[in-house]
Amino acid sequence: MKTALYDRHCALGAKMVPFAGWEMPVQYKGVIAEHNAVREAVGLFDVSHMGRILVEGEDAETFLNTLSTNQIAGKDNGTATYTVWCHEEGGCVDDVIIYRKDSNHFFVIVNAGNRQKDLDHLLRFKASFKITIKDRFEEDGILSLQGPLAEGLLSQFYPEVKLIKPMHFLTVSDKGRDLVISRTGYTGAGGYELYASNDLIVEWWDRLLKEGMKFGIEPIGLGARDTLRLEMGFALYGHEINDTISPNESVANWTIKWEKEEFVGKTSIQKLETSPQKRHEYGIKLIERGIAREGYPVFQKEVQIGHVTSGTFSPTLNEAIAIIIVDVPLQIGDNIDVHIRQKPCQAQVVKIPFIRKSS
Repeated sequence: MKTALYDRHCALGAKMVPFAGWEMPVQYKGVIAEHNAVREAVGLFDVSHMGRILVEGEDAETFLNTLSTNQIAGKDNGTATYTVWCHEEGGCVDDVIIYRKDSNHFFVIVNAGNRQKDLDHLLRFKASFKITIKDRFEEDGILSLQGPLAEGLLSQFYPEVKLIKPMHFLTVSDKGRDLVISRTGYTGAGGYELYASNDLIVEWWDRLLKEGMKFGIEPIGLGARDTLRLEMGFALYGHEINDTISPNESVANWTIKWEKEEFVGKTSIQKLETSPQKRHEYGIKLIERGIAREGYPVFQKEVQIGHVTSGTFSPTLNEAIAIIIVDVPLQIGDNIDVHIRQKPCQAQVVKIPFIRKSS
C-alpha cells in the first residue's frame, strides 16, 4: 500500500522500503542528519500508515476505559491519552493514543501493523455497549511535525497552537475542512501531529516544507523515527511489547492504573505482578564498541538472562544504546554482557529515557 504522499517522497529522493504492508520512506538525506534536524530544528514525518478509528456513542467512554490500562474515563475534552490494550491473558494487543472530543466522541490512533487486529479487538468487545465503530484507514492521513522549532513554524498558520498543552489537541478549520492538531509525538523533541483527509494532508505537507525552509526543516524517514524514539525509551510494538509481553513487564508499565476497578487483562496482569516468571525491561549503554541489535542474547555472569528488544547508535549521545528484556531484576549501574556475533560486549544498565525530553 501507498500513502497519499508516496509520489512526494519519491520526488524528494527518499529510499522507500516495505513496512507493515506499506511502502514508506526509511531515509532521505540520511538517518543521522535527519535525527539531528529533529533534535536541533524541525522535521516532518509522513505517518499516514498508522490507522485512525472513530469510537462514538453514549457508552464510548466506558467502552474505551474498559479496554485500556490507562485511565480514559473522566478526562477533559481535548485530551490525548497513551495506553495499552491487552487480551485476557495479559499480553499487549497494541499501544494506542485515544483522543477525546467529548464523552461520546473519541478517535484512536493505532499502529500500522495492527490496524485490522485492533479493529477486530474493538468489535469483539462491542456487543454490550451502545457505540459505533468506524475505521478511517483509507480516507485519512497523518503528519508529524517534530522539533524545537515546530511551534514557531506551525504558529505561522495557526497562532493558537502555542496554547495547546502536551497530550492535548484542538480542531481548526481549513477552508471548511477539519484539521486536528495535537501536541503529541514519538520523538521527545516536542512538536505536533496533524490529522486530516488525505487531500488536505498532501496540501499541508507542501505548505510545511515550503514555509519551513527558513526554519531548517527536513523530511524525516522511519530510520530516524526509530533512533529518536529509542533515545526516549518509548516502546515499539513487536519489540518492547507484543502479544506475549505484558505491559507490567515493559517500558510501558507506567500506563497501568491499578486503581481501576477493571480492564481487559487486569486479572492476568495482577497475577504476573507477584510471579517469579515476571520479566523486566531496562535501558543499557554499551561500554565496548558494537551495536546491540534486536534478538541479541543478554548474559550476566555467563548465564543468559534475556535478550535485546531494540538497539541502535544514539546520534545525540554518540554511543550505542538498547532496551533489553530479562528474567531477573537489575539495578541501575549493573554490568551485563550482550553477545554480538557470539562475542561478549560489556554494557551497563542505565536510566530510561536515555536523554531528557523537550517540551
